[in-house]
Amino acid sequence: MNEIKSQRQIIQVGNSLAITIPANIARKLAVQKGDEIDVSFRNDTQLDAQFFQSMETVIDQFESALNQIGGK
Repeated sequence: MNEIKSQRQIIQVGNSLAITIPANIARKLAVQKGDEIDVSFRNDTQLDAQFFQSMETVIDQFESALNQIGGK
């Protein structure tokens, strides 16, 4: 399947949240009102250098215990 990327803003419709599909993408996908589509959601949380430094500190501090848990 070809991937078409488009960043969209979430809007409120009544008590629900919705994401609109731009007309040009709807035409490319050949979808119309009432059609069902599969949707994937992704949260691109980025881990920064401070996170990795903290992990190194914890691993260094508890290396012996982690090795015992891991059977080493």
